[in-house]
Amino acid sequence: MFDSVRKHQKILQLILLLLILPSFVFLGVNSYMGSGTSDSDVAKVGNDVISGAEFDNTLKNQAQRAGLPLEMMNSSTFKNNILNQIIQQKLLKNELQSLHLQVSDQRLANELILFPEIQALKKPDGKIDADKYRQLLQNNGLSVAQFENMKKSELMSADLQYAIAAKQESVNSEVVTQKLISAYGVEREVQVMFFLADQYSKSIKVEAQEVKDYFQSHPSDFQTNPTVDLEYVILRRDPKMDEKEFSKSADSFANIVYEQPDSLQAVANSLHLSIEKVKGLTNQGLASLGKMHPLNQAKALKAVFSDESIKSNKNTEAIQLPNGDLLSMHVTQYNASKTQEFDVVKSIIEQIVQSKKAEEMAVKMGVEQAEQLQKDPLMKVSGKEFTKPFWVSRIKPLDLKGEPFEKVFGAPTNKLPQIVSAKIPGYGIAIYRVNQSRNATQDPKIQIEQFKQISELNLQNELAAYFANMRDHHSVKILKSMQ
Repeated sequence: MFDSVRKHQKILQLILLLLILPSFVFLGVNSYMGSGTSDSDVAKVGNDVISGAEFDNTLKNQAQRAGLPLEMMNSSTFKNNILNQIIQQKLLKNELQSLHLQVSDQRLANELILFPEIQALKKPDGKIDADKYRQLLQNNGLSVAQFENMKKSELMSADLQYAIAAKQESVNSEVVTQKLISAYGVEREVQVMFFLADQYSKSIKVEAQEVKDYFQSHPSDFQTNPTVDLEYVILRRDPKMDEKEFSKSADSFANIVYEQPDSLQAVANSLHLSIEKVKGLTNQGLASLGKMHPLNQAKALKAVFSDESIKSNKNTEAIQLPNGDLLSMHVTQYNASKTQEFDVVKSIIEQIVQSKKAEEMAVKMGVEQAEQLQKDPLMKVSGKEFTKPFWVSRIKPLDLKGEPFEKVFGAPTNKLPQIVSAKIPGYGIAIYRVNQSRNATQDPKIQIEQFKQISELNLQNELAAYFANMRDHHSVKILKSMQ
């Protein structure tokens, strides 16, 4: 079923490093173009306006294609991603037009004939059967104009990509790439010595004033979670009930909780449901109810802690649970978060302060010892020993992450051994002794793959920079917040 059409639609996605909607062809589509703006418009790119209708249609199409639930489609993150996609499409359209890139009819014909499905439409005289060609595209949800404009867009975008890639040949050279591959293959033999907070905690004394000061300066750390007391009803799927009968009950359930939002009593009476009560439900759920309880489901928690549910004191909408049951809730009491009493959290704060002071002590001792070892990397350390030597590389860093990784591989190798140290937040500090460095023998296949990856990263960086500049060049204004 014309799979290669959908395959070729992804070419532009790779160029833009974005998820571009196949249904949105930005060259030849003028239904949303215009220089004016209205209250419903969400953004303006140069002289092109992104209308509310265009945005809503794109949002719905994308959500449907991805099979996303309603709450995901309505999230600010998803909406912003979709808006950025449309903006990027408009920017690219403008850029291609400003560059006066064109695709000849002959070049387009040469590209289209590469599709096996189109080759199969040749008549005995070698020409493509126009009626069958049009029908083939219609069967796949495309008009001739849409499909051919899409192919032209891809070809012009490929030309732009080639032009950008040509500019980076001096950077993306085989010599530079080989040096990068060699750097990734370098291995270093290291040993490590730890200065950790728990080794000093017993000797740390915490003063009463320190505990009070910490409490006063970190009030947000000791807030209770907001809770609600609520009532809820569930319309359960009865195995004996056929689908039509359940659908009828489900419609009644949804309508009643919406039309009579001040109480769940009406829906309970109408459908013979029992009203259940729960106290102290937090926005993270309630452990005593069990993980699979309806009130512990993410959709239910989001609904019951929404402004409409809490401030307006209305029933939640009918929420479909994973097993198909329907749930509605009504908040009877909202308990806002508040700072806990000092006496309640005093012992916790004492532990926090003790741990922080112990960590500071560990770091202080470690820094002092590192300074001594830098003068003599092989000196003995009283009460401490380095671990057995082990080899690490950028490809196989083992447990080295963040600052420890950077320090070990940033250490100069002109004179070994070298001593470097790195803080481990929340724990203390580690001292690394770099003893040896060597170039590991690499599998040629792995080197080729690394060469490809580095080339691709270089091109992606160039493209990212190019499109960032393009956004600055073509004025972009966001007219409506996606929150």
